[in-house]
Amino acid sequence: MHFEPPEQQLQADLIWAATSPDMMDIAATSGVAENDLSSTASLRSISQSPANARLHNWLINNDHAYAMRAVLQQEPSHRLGIYYERLWRTILEHYPGFQLIAKNLPVKKDLRTLGEMDFVYYCRQRQRHVHLETAVKFYLGVPDGRTKQSLANTSSQWPQWLGPGCKDRLDIKLNRMIDKQTRLSTTEEGIRTLEKIDVFQPLREICLKGYFFYPLNEVMPPPPQSHQHHARGHWLPLQSMHLLEDQSVWHIMKKEQWLAPVSLDANSKLLNKKNLEVEVKSRLSSNPFPIMAANMQASNGHYLEQGRYFITPDNWPNCR
Repeated sequence: MHFEPPEQQLQADLIWAATSPDMMDIAATSGVAENDLSSTASLRSISQSPANARLHNWLINNDHAYAMRAVLQQEPSHRLGIYYERLWRTILEHYPGFQLIAKNLPVKKDLRTLGEMDFVYYCRQRQRHVHLETAVKFYLGVPDGRTKQSLANTSSQWPQWLGPGCKDRLDIKLNRMIDKQTRLSTTEEGIRTLEKIDVFQPLREICLKGYFFYPLNEVMPPPPQSHQHHARGHWLPLQSMHLLEDQSVWHIMKKEQWLAPVSLDANSKLLNKKNLEVEVKSRLSSNPFPIMAANMQASNGHYLEQGRYFITPDNWPNCR
C-alpha cells in the first residue's frame, strides 16, 4: 500500500515538514557554538537558515499539493521516512530560493558504497551549496524508576527513548546522523563525489522532525539537548486505557497521518473511549505494534487533533 494522502493533508504535511519544531537543538547536540554557524565545519538545523522565513511564507501562501502528488506518483513508497523525504524533495525542487542539485547521492570507495547524501541543494539567499540530511522520528520515553524528587531539574538519557517497534533508539539515530551521515560530505570520497557535480565546501544541515511521547501519568524528563518546543504526545500500555478521558472522542491514525496534526470533516466516524479500547485490543492481539490514536475535538465544522497517544502492548518495551 502506497501513501496517498488527500490534498488537504499533503499541503499540511509540507508545511509541517518545514515549520514544525526540531526534535533536538542541533548546535548543542553536535557541540557547535552558536557564533560558528557560518563555518563549513559546523552542523546546523535547516530551521536556522536565513531563508526560513521566506520559505514559510511561500509554503503557507501557495498550494503545493499538486507538485507533491506528482512526486508521489513518480516515486511511490509505503514507508513514512521516504514519504518525509518526498516532502523535502518537493520543497527543494519548487521553492524559488532553492535549487535541488542532487538527491540520494551515493558516495563510493572503489566498488563499495559508503553511504548516500539525502540532498545537495543551492541556497540562493546564502549563495552556498548545502548538504542536507532529513529524518522523521517517533520516540517513546521509558522511565528509569527514579523518584519524582530525584528527577527535578534533570534530563532523561538518550537510550531511554525508543521507537515504537523497539528497534530504533534516539542515541543510535543521533550518533549516526551526526557522526556518519552529515560527515559524508567532508570525507575524501565525499569531496571527490561533490566536485564531480561542481559543488565545493557545502554547508551541512539536518532536518530532524518528529514527536517525543511521554509516559502518561508518570514523571519523565525530556532528553538532553532536546528542542525547547519539541512536539510531544503520550504513551500508555493497553491495561492503562482507563486513564484516558471518558468524554473524549478518538481517531485511530493511519501511519500516513503521523506528521501534521489531524483535521477531519464533521462526517468522520470517530470512536468513544469504550469502542477505542475494543478496537485497540483487537488490533494488538493480531499485531503487537503500538497504535497511535488522536484525541479529537469539534471546531467550526471539523474535528481537530488535541493530542496524540501511542497505546502499546502491556509488555512494551519488553516485546523485542
